[in-house]
Amino acid sequence: MGVPRKLMIVFTFFYLSVIIYIILFLFVPSFQNFVIDVRQNLTVITEGPNYFWACLISLGICFLGSASIGFPVPFPFVLFSLSDSIYRNYSTLGLEITQILQSGPFWLQIIGLALFGGLGSALGELTGYGVGYGAKKLAEERDSDILNNVNGFGKLILENEKRTPLYIFLFALTPLPDDLLFLPLGMIKYPFWKCIIPGWLGKNFTTFFYCCWPIFMALGLVAQGIQSNDTSSIVTEAILLLVTITVMFFIMAFDWTKYLEKRRQKKLNEYKNS
Repeated sequence: MGVPRKLMIVFTFFYLSVIIYIILFLFVPSFQNFVIDVRQNLTVITEGPNYFWACLISLGICFLGSASIGFPVPFPFVLFSLSDSIYRNYSTLGLEITQILQSGPFWLQIIGLALFGGLGSALGELTGYGVGYGAKKLAEERDSDILNNVNGFGKLILENEKRTPLYIFLFALTPLPDDLLFLPLGMIKYPFWKCIIPGWLGKNFTTFFYCCWPIFMALGLVAQGIQSNDTSSIVTEAILLLVTITVMFFIMAFDWTKYLEKRRQKKLNEYKNS
């Protein structure tokens, strides 16, 4: 798997930044106190009327994360921080984890963040649709192998048009790079509204999963008999960020076009031999 040099430089920078952050947090008391104070102050973001701004932050960061073609934006970590702020607001009231999980208002706030984040992600992915829409004319004027390949992939997706919304939903639901799908859909001028609705539905599941990470983490610590505190939570969040960056790296570095072409060729050979 050949990895572009610029992509390697960007991810190396992210990795080193997080590792340095963990080292400073664990071994420099003044830095640790500063991070803990900032983290505790972040709870005001989701308190009362400020919750609306938290939803806008969720929408904006997810839009940037999905709209960035070729540049990683670790928006799951931001969603984690926002939902963790909500969880901390309830835990400071003296509620146990089981009581928080039974709270309707708590889940409404978590779902609100997920819905705004899902909408931002869906709108961000449609930047790829817009790029493909504009590239259609360029492909007609120039004999470009890349653009023709993208256009061909779009026609392949539309071989069974009734399943296209399902494909969009699955691409939005999974870590698959959505631009691989939305670029060709834009080139073939597939209806915009048929992209946004299944895309938003799929992204809602993804953002809800990220927003539930603080809950998963709290349940895991309780199951292990570990007392959750600021230090353990912050270190766990940093490790989660490293995992997120790693997943993003493999998704962006993988040659999905080549993979799909091999898969298509394999099915074609199986059909000929049958």
